[in-house]
Amino acid sequence: GDCRDVLPTLPDNSVDAVVTDPPYGIAHPCNYAGRKRAALAPCNDWPDVHGDDRPFDPTPILELDVPTVLWGANHYADKLPPSGGWLVWDKERPDDLDQATCELAWTNCIKGVRRFRHLWNGMMRASEHGENYHPTQKPVALMRWVLQLKWMPRSGATILDPFMGSGTTGVACVQTGRNFIGIEIDPTYYAIAEKRIAEAQMQPALL
Repeated sequence: GDCRDVLPTLPDNSVDAVVTDPPYGIAHPCNYAGRKRAALAPCNDWPDVHGDDRPFDPTPILELDVPTVLWGANHYADKLPPSGGWLVWDKERPDDLDQATCELAWTNCIKGVRRFRHLWNGMMRASEHGENYHPTQKPVALMRWVLQLKWMPRSGATILDPFMGSGTTGVACVQTGRNFIGIEIDPTYYAIAEKRIAEAQMQPALL
């Protein structure tokens, strides 16, 4: 469903933190194959990200008043409170690439700027080789790193991802012993997320 409809139905105090990668409001084209992005690896044409065609409003998430990590926040920083706690994901891509070499996340709970290096460049990846589920997919290792930062709620906490996509945050929650609430408006991606999270539950936790 739409998180704007679902969030008000959650019981009070049911969420300990939010970790999410929302639509940035940049109308990012997801027709990778059509734009000849297959130089580094075979790629797909994906449906455009739902909601990315209009400015992103983080207000409903901020109103939860819990530790929050919002990826892509450099695209909507004018709608967020000032923060000194930002996360940097260094994708270890060549500097002359016309795609982003890093991604940023705003937080209201992290002290200082923190960096995570993890190769993610076409077929050249540090993890999840050939596992393509979503046009803006992030590594499980990245979300696992976020959850294990010392400022985030510990094992047993409940993490909310209002823009669940293919379920990456949910998989990381399973692997780190956290509970998870995921909301996703696209039924295709919801089904993918459900399957990935169920498969993660069959594996030992990576505490």
